[in-house]
Amino acid sequence: MAKTSPQQKRKFSKAGETTSLTLRPKGAPFIEAEQKHQKQQELLLALEQVSRVLTVEVELEKILQDMATIVAKALGAKWVNFWQLTPDKKSVYITASYGMKPAYKEHSQRYPIRLGTAWIGRAVQTGKAWGTSDILTDPKLLQELGPAWEKAIKKQDYRALLCVPTISRKGPVGGVCVYYPDAHEFTDFEMRLVTVAANQAATSITNAQIFAELTAERNKTLAMINSLSDGIIMYDLEGTIILFNPKAEEIFWVKRSEVMGKKASEFKVRRNPLFANIKNIASLALSDFESKEIKIADPQRMTLQIINLPVRDPEDRKIGSMRVIHDITKEKEAEEIKSSFISIASHQLRTPLSGIKWALAMLLGKDLGNLNKEQYELMSKVTVQNDRLIDLVEDLLDASRIEEGRFGYVFKKAQLESLVQDALKALQPFLDKKRSIALSVKSPKKKTPLVNADPKKLGIAIFNIIDNAIKYTTKGTIAISFLQAPSSLFLQVADQGIGIPKEEQKFLFTKFFRASNAVRIQTEGSGLGLWIAQEIMKRHNGRILFESEERKGSTFSLQFPLKADDMPRGRVAGR
Repeated sequence: MAKTSPQQKRKFSKAGETTSLTLRPKGAPFIEAEQKHQKQQELLLALEQVSRVLTVEVELEKILQDMATIVAKALGAKWVNFWQLTPDKKSVYITASYGMKPAYKEHSQRYPIRLGTAWIGRAVQTGKAWGTSDILTDPKLLQELGPAWEKAIKKQDYRALLCVPTISRKGPVGGVCVYYPDAHEFTDFEMRLVTVAANQAATSITNAQIFAELTAERNKTLAMINSLSDGIIMYDLEGTIILFNPKAEEIFWVKRSEVMGKKASEFKVRRNPLFANIKNIASLALSDFESKEIKIADPQRMTLQIINLPVRDPEDRKIGSMRVIHDITKEKEAEEIKSSFISIASHQLRTPLSGIKWALAMLLGKDLGNLNKEQYELMSKVTVQNDRLIDLVEDLLDASRIEEGRFGYVFKKAQLESLVQDALKALQPFLDKKRSIALSVKSPKKKTPLVNADPKKLGIAIFNIIDNAIKYTTKGTIAISFLQAPSSLFLQVADQGIGIPKEEQKFLFTKFFRASNAVRIQTEGSGLGLWIAQEIMKRHNGRILFESEERKGSTFSLQFPLKADDMPRGRVAGR
């Protein structure tokens, strides 16, 4: 029997029809399987190379450039382009290419292709792949693009192309096109590879956009921080300095490069004494949003307010802290001048007022003879006003001493109940005049723990708190009680007085502040009582808490530490 040639054709006739059949050699299926396997290997290799590019490269243009090269070589294509949306998202232009003449890329940037036109415009607009085996058979394409593109296409001289959109979660962000110089039928393998490359490109473009947005936001934040008039030092959770702005450099005369990436313990003060300020600020024990004033002598005498702020990530997890350094030197100098004037004026007033008080006491005591009823009433009123003026001068002097650091303290063990009883004795004449007020003192069953205090100074604070309750309660009860917690002792003064307007409560411990409703019912008052009380409590490592509702009353609580490590000790001398 004669052998059949590989391409031998035989004709068969049936019912008047003629069919042509091509006979293949016995090994043809195996060759086809081998070719298919080879194509799959090439696909896997191309995908591996694309993935490697994504993990190694950082710059978007370089990533797309390398991907275009890989796709072109895997498909045997002559040209590959990656397209990206214009800022207005109405057109696309080439951002990276393989094999294309630079003039073609530049042409696309000058004349972006509108969405919905040409193959790439259709692909991006519809989110589907578009292609043609021969561009010359698509006269509508050249008509859509216009004369400028027709000339560029003919100059580039390609015939077949396939365009696939690059799609992110937010929609199409561009596309990729593969070109052949001759008519070409695109296979399933080629379609899959281009689609995979397009998906990877979409991921890269999206990541690049996110990175660009984050970088822009970071740069904006840094620009704001660097232009602040306050110094900023930022620390991570381990206390390492991660930000040191120009104002901080100016305040401390320390360069950013000298402190970045270091902890407070790493600064060698002997080598550079100016590091002492950075070290001291880092070691300040401040809770979140707490502030503290410090004074530095080098490189220049300054008073600084240090504010501690938490730094949190978008999930509200604390990732560090920031210390804001606010220069308050000028404000403090102005306050010192003002305090000095008040101090001098108050001292000058004190002597004549004391003389007037002595003279009035002699008149009322009939040392200089009897007074008639009208004279006695007049002298009594003058005495009351003189006493109020003396109290005002004393408040001004106390405030001045506190601000100038001349309000010295000598701490020793003291019984809080005794200090309250002393204040009540001093206030008894005022209580006697207010018969509509009932005073209740709830003493504990057993004596409260001793606190470390300066009895004289703490007595002023307690006096001011109870005095306010008496002044601003026209009718009702004033209840004084003692509460003990594991680490604190509280003195609580609750009244049924006029209360404090909610919108004014934030100003309560400000010097010279008096609530609007307080001014209406009692015109006299310095507005210094609560400020002085708070400053005294700070020196006792305590604080004043309060709750108040207008027309219902107020409750003030003086909190004292009971732990030995938290109590004030020794002597705090005034200047």
